[in-house]
Amino acid sequence: MKGLFWAIVAGIWFMPLGATTDSTLRFTNAIYEGDIRSIVLRNANSGFNFPIMMLGSQDAELELSFDQLQAERDYYQVSLIHCDALWRKSPLVKTQYLNGMGFQEVDQVRFSNGTLTPYVHYEVRLPNGDMKPKLSGNYLLVVYRNYDETDIVFSRRVMVLGSKGNVQVDINQSSQVEFRQSQQQVNFTFNKTTSNYFMPNPYRDMTSVVLQNGDWNTAITNLKPQFIKNESFIYNQMLGSQFWGNNEFRFFDIRSLQTAAAGVKKRDNIGGQKHVWLIADRAREFDAYANWKDYNGRVYYDNRDVPSSRPAESDYCFVHFSLITEPIDKEVYVYGEMSDWRILESHKMYYNTESRQYEAVIPLKQGFYNYMFGIKNSTTDSYLDFLPFEGSHSVTENNYIVLIYHRNPVLPYDELIGYGLNNSQPNR
Repeated sequence: MKGLFWAIVAGIWFMPLGATTDSTLRFTNAIYEGDIRSIVLRNANSGFNFPIMMLGSQDAELELSFDQLQAERDYYQVSLIHCDALWRKSPLVKTQYLNGMGFQEVDQVRFSNGTLTPYVHYEVRLPNGDMKPKLSGNYLLVVYRNYDETDIVFSRRVMVLGSKGNVQVDINQSSQVEFRQSQQQVNFTFNKTTSNYFMPNPYRDMTSVVLQNGDWNTAITNLKPQFIKNESFIYNQMLGSQFWGNNEFRFFDIRSLQTAAAGVKKRDNIGGQKHVWLIADRAREFDAYANWKDYNGRVYYDNRDVPSSRPAESDYCFVHFSLITEPIDKEVYVYGEMSDWRILESHKMYYNTESRQYEAVIPLKQGFYNYMFGIKNSTTDSYLDFLPFEGSHSVTENNYIVLIYHRNPVLPYDELIGYGLNNSQPNR
């Protein structure tokens, strides 16, 4: 059994981690190349890991970075596809929503230095004069190879805000008695501030999206205002905008591969690769809520082994996860930004009857990681159930993002006219 286990581990490095088996473009966050890792898309100025920028602002800049596990560089370009509020391709042509050539070169390239794993690190800031959005709304960012738009490497969702007002977001315990201790209710109000912006039928033409911690898999979509008072559009949905509070994310620190840190049990080099074993986890379903600072499922890539390290100086290693519990008849996964907020076969756990625990071995770059354990209740589910291993509390700290869209009365597209952000523990 042990021989088989290590044979499997040896093959993980080259498996398509998170890559789709279908090369057809999907209007979601997706990876189409198996050697693409550690994608980061964030606001270049604030570092906020939610890809939204203000239309026409001089500070509206996103920073995209990723690694490719190979020794030679490739040549990549970035383009944007305009989408509607529900992430379907809009009927607009590229010249209607983009200025410039319609694409951008991925122009910053670094080769890994001092690492056991060879890779190429790519970075680009966008937009620039070669490609700049004209309209607000949803955009699918597509990275492709050698000017061939059919040779897609990965895609990311991007939002461009053309603000017509402000969004007030309030988070409370669920209004339903049976969920008062386990769910959080999100109410919000869009206050229109642009008096000459024409909205003839807001109940028909307005829609909204609510996200917990930026996770699109659990997003609540297509909410309509409950009522309108003057220039305020009020969304008190009661039963329509409730989320499981879940729990604070688990975490581990592999910013150093030389010294032990939070969550790490031991380290070793095996077969020319670095391995890290995490302290074994246990189910928290029946545990009382414990308040600690997490990063709401995020990953922060960093290397503390090299002074003033750069992104191409951080190494990759095999991270060994374990969850002590009895076996269940459902699939168990490791989940968070580390899994690209997706249910990935590469992050699936397998039960070890000898150690009586679920185990997974996942290759990851040096950094600080948040994660949870979830189960897939059926083969058709596109989301995980975290309750059996994590429990759920209405007091858990979560970020909530609200996006307000309006169908343009002239052109057939959805404008993004409002954006709001709030935390369930604003004083923490």
